[in-house]
Amino acid sequence: MDAMKDKLRDEIDRPSIKEIGPAAGLVAVLAAAVLAAGVGLVIYRRRQRRSLVRRLQDVLPEMDEMRASLKRPLKRVVKVL
Repeated sequence: MDAMKDKLRDEIDRPSIKEIGPAAGLVAVLAAAVLAAGVGLVIYRRRQRRSLVRRLQDVLPEMDEMRASLKRPLKRVVKVL
C-alpha cells in the first residue's frame, strides 16, 4: 500500500513541479534584475556630482522670471513719467 501511495504521489507531484519550476525561476530572476537595476540607478543618481555652473543655475532665477518681475515696476514708472 505504501508503495502505491509513493508511486501516485510521485506521478502527481512531478508534472506540477516541472511546470511551475522554470516559470518561477524566470520570474525570480527578472524580479532580481529589476531590483538590481533600480538600486543601481539610485546609487548612480546620488553619486553624480553637479558642476558649479549647474548649481548656480539652479539657485539663480530664470531670465524670464527676472524680466517679468522687472517689467511690472517699469510700466508703472513709465506711466508716471
